[in-house]
Amino acid sequence: MKPTKPITRAFCVELQQEMSIAGARREYFSQEPPRKRFEFLCSNEACRAMGAKVTGVRYDVKPQDNPTFVAAHFRANPHYDHHPDCEWVDADADEPVEEQVEANDPQAALRKAKRKLDDYIDVFDPTIKEPAKEKSGVEKEGSPAPPAAVSTAPVPPAEPKAPRYSETRTNNLERLVDSYRQARAELSPEEFKLLKLRIPGQGELSLRSYFRHIKYAQLGDNGRVLYGGGLVEQRYGQGFKFKFFDRLEGKLVTLYVSPAQMLAYRSSRYISELLSHADQVKFFTVYALGTLTKGPSGKSFSVEVDDLRHLAIVLGPEKEPAA
Repeated sequence: MKPTKPITRAFCVELQQEMSIAGARREYFSQEPPRKRFEFLCSNEACRAMGAKVTGVRYDVKPQDNPTFVAAHFRANPHYDHHPDCEWVDADADEPVEEQVEANDPQAALRKAKRKLDDYIDVFDPTIKEPAKEKSGVEKEGSPAPPAAVSTAPVPPAEPKAPRYSETRTNNLERLVDSYRQARAELSPEEFKLLKLRIPGQGELSLRSYFRHIKYAQLGDNGRVLYGGGLVEQRYGQGFKFKFFDRLEGKLVTLYVSPAQMLAYRSSRYISELLSHADQVKFFTVYALGTLTKGPSGKSFSVEVDDLRHLAIVLGPEKEPAA
């Protein structure tokens, strides 16, 4: 059977683990040049036994704000069939989908908006846990999974596939940022307002309210993703200081990442690769889960990020060529 639902996770043959497209991008740019593209199989074990390949699209392109937004995503390979119990196969896909959304049916409107996105996130858990294999839609990248068998052997029984509107959960901030950026770029303002996000310990809130611009930040732990545009002001070996364009209470806001933090982060090469474009782009946009503190002199603020898994960087538009 052919997949009919958006594929949000796939099994990477080279890394022998299941991952999201955001995880694939991070791993791709963490390679030493020259980099090689990955081969992906379906996340479903029974599909992998059938050799069902999946195509990764644009994971080898750095995240960047451009006038035309194209999301990185997984796509079904038309040359391969999937097991009937595959989570990406919807047995009801041939049923008519509601084209007209009733004004008094917000759930139908929400489902329609979600179908327009490649990877809609229902639940985001910002708690940093020990790396583990992804399972049941929860993103926990890090440890390799057992090798997948690709053969003509009898297909093993598959786990029951997820319901048609099953939850998508992740603890990967960059994956959430990708989903947020696509939603802002491709949905209407009315559709964007419908999107919800559940945070363990906070409950359900609108997706847009979970992202707070730096000029509206509050001292302490905001419990939100703080974001804003700016420039890399200075490099300290592998470390760096980022200066936000917007000020808070008229004061400068910075984000500092120490060389020790970069050294301890397994994907530091990915961050360094993004920062290497400082001379080619107009600005960077930083997304961070951290604590806002006031400087010793009281004349500035700083966003402190304890774990670099709580930091996502997006390139700004390219600079205009010199005349």
